[in-house]
Amino acid sequence: MHAEDDKIFQQGLSRLKKPVLPLVNMVQFLYLTGPFATVGEVLGRVTKAVELEGVLYEDPRQMLAEYAAFLNEFEVIKGKKKLSAALPFIVNEKDEPVAKRQALELWIKQEILSRELEAINSMLCGPCGCVLCCTGPNSAFDAASGFRGRMKQEFFEIPLADSEVDLFTLARIDTEASRSRTVLSDPPLQLEKAPFYKHEMALYHWKNGWSLILPEGSVCPQLSKDTQRCMVYTKRPGVCRKPQIFAYVLEKTPDTAKRSDGKLIPVYMARNKVLAVWDCPYVRKFQDEIGT
Repeated sequence: MHAEDDKIFQQGLSRLKKPVLPLVNMVQFLYLTGPFATVGEVLGRVTKAVELEGVLYEDPRQMLAEYAAFLNEFEVIKGKKKLSAALPFIVNEKDEPVAKRQALELWIKQEILSRELEAINSMLCGPCGCVLCCTGPNSAFDAASGFRGRMKQEFFEIPLADSEVDLFTLARIDTEASRSRTVLSDPPLQLEKAPFYKHEMALYHWKNGWSLILPEGSVCPQLSKDTQRCMVYTKRPGVCRKPQIFAYVLEKTPDTAKRSDGKLIPVYMARNKVLAVWDCPYVRKFQDEIGT
C-alpha cells in the first residue's frame, strides 16, 4: 500500500481497523450478567479505554453512542421493554428455527453491522474514484475502474423508492404491462417488440416498485462526465449507499412464516458472516485489512 493511499483512505481504514462488534458483545455480556436494569446504565459505566481482541478502543462510549437504539433492544431479554419492531422468523442453515434470544441477538448485530459498514463504505468509496456501481455492463468506464474482461449481464437495475424517482430526468415506463411484472419476469417486458433492456436507459414502474435500468454500455445520468463523481451524492438513492463490504449475519430467504396472529412474516437464515464484492477496487486494494 502506498503512502498516498494511506492519506486518501485513512478515515475509512481507521474505522475498518476498529470494528464495533467486539464492543457490542462486551455491552451485551455486561448487561445480561450484571445488575443493570437498562443498557444505558452499562454505557454509563464504559468510561475508560478498553482493549478487546487486540484492538484498543480509546473512547468506547462515544463509539457506541450511535448504536444505542439497537443496543437498547437487548432489554427485551430482561423483560424491561418491548421490541420496537417485530422480529422476522429466523432459521439456521439446517432450516431449523433458532431460539428467540438468539434471533434477537442476530437481528441486532445485523442492524449494527449494516450501519457501521455503510459508513465505512462511504469513506472508502468516495476517494476510490470507481464508478462501476454507476454504469451499465461493459461501459467505457470499466477499465478506468480497474475491471478487466466482459460482463455477462445485459443490464443493471438500481431499485428506487418513490421519493427517489425525481432524482432522474429520464423517460418513465409506467404501464399496466410494466406494473404486472418484475424486472426478472420471464418473458421480460416487451417494448416495440424488443426486451426492455434493449432500449435506452429509463425509469420503470414494476409490480414491486420503481427502478432505474442501466442497459449495456449506459452511464447513470447523475454521474458527471467531467469529474466522474455522483452529482447527487449526498441524497443518492438508498441502494447506492449499500456497502461493498456488507453484513451477512442474516440472509433474507424467499420464504414466509405465519405468526400466531396469522400474519405472514419474512424468513431469514443465520449466516454470521461479512462478505465483500470482489469487483470493487477498494475491496481488492484492502483485502488484507478487510480479512482481519
